[in-house]
Amino acid sequence: MIVIPQIITALIVGVCYYMLAVAMTVYDGLLSLIFQPIMGAIFTVIACAALLVLGLPIRLSKRIHVWWKAHWWIPFLLGTVAFVMMGMSWMPQFRVQVLDPDLQIQVDSFHPILAIGGWLLTLFAVLHFYPPWLAQHEKGEHPPSTKNPTPSH
Repeated sequence: MIVIPQIITALIVGVCYYMLAVAMTVYDGLLSLIFQPIMGAIFTVIACAALLVLGLPIRLSKRIHVWWKAHWWIPFLLGTVAFVMMGMSWMPQFRVQVLDPDLQIQVDSFHPILAIGGWLLTLFAVLHFYPPWLAQHEKGEHPPSTKNPTPSH
């Protein structure tokens, strides 16, 4: 059952991306180290649940499921686009100014559409990635063995 590893991987990736974004924008001391991972986990669980529902046709429609697994490289393409979006969100020409309520000054922040869109696209790609060896296994084909079947002399 591939869905469990997909969800676990998406949760790990989502929280890591969230924490990277937090580290690049704010640090409020010890409370950030406790509060932000919890918030990251909560947001990631909510996003993963919504993206699983959004991707249900990939899982429930036999035709779409077979096509998606045959084109296993699409999640890699989506992940690459997402990574580029997140990188662009921090580039100076795309940054936005937000008010820091504690310091009462304008600070640079990620472009919200690029950053959140990239994060969600990354989670979608991870949640709906089917490794090619899994498709081969389901067809009855076996991936090439790393062991040499003939004895060496």
